Amino acid sequence: MSGKYQSDVEILNALKCNDSQAYAILYRYHYPSVANFIIKNNGCEDDAKDIFQETLLVILEKVPKEDFQLTSTLKTYIFAISSNLWLKRLRDTNKTVRTDVDVYEKYLADYEEVENEIHVQNANRALNVFQRITNKCVTLLRAIFYNGQDIDSITKEFGYTNKHNAQNQKFKCLEQARRGSYNL
Repeated sequence: MSGKYQSDVEILNALKCNDSQAYAILYRYHYPSVANFIIKNNGCEDDAKDIFQETLLVILEKVPKEDFQLTSTLKTYIFAISSNLWLKRLRDTNKTVRTDVDVYEKYLADYEEVENEIHVQNANRALNVFQRITNKCVTLLRAIFYNGQDIDSITKEFGYTNKHNAQNQKFKCLEQARRGSYNL
């Protein structure tokens, strides 16, 4: 996923801050599957847009709450909200659903399976990179990108004299990962 936010945690944090770029990412990466589901089930593009807007309103309401915990991927969560809203609308208007529950569950399972495969591929790529760089860089990059630590906490935890030095080391480690060498 390109853009400012790379993980579900980063996107959720941005949503909590009402960052419009996070909403743009949701549209770009999650709207197409929602639209596809709705169009295949007695809907049209306008219905898909309406349902996705309603989904964003649900997210806007739920995500900022302190007790909110994402128990699936963000993609799965969005699809579940959208599909439930759409199926409820169809029931309320007495329209029939072209797909039965088994197909819906299969679609969601296939969706999660593809997402799992992508996650495994990304994890394997990260492991390959981590095998080519120093342990110090592995620890630093893991803290930044996997644990989501900000540069201020990195500065303190790793004992850098200031934020600039921590950012400089992050840059060096990223360069090392790109080059695949042990030389800083």
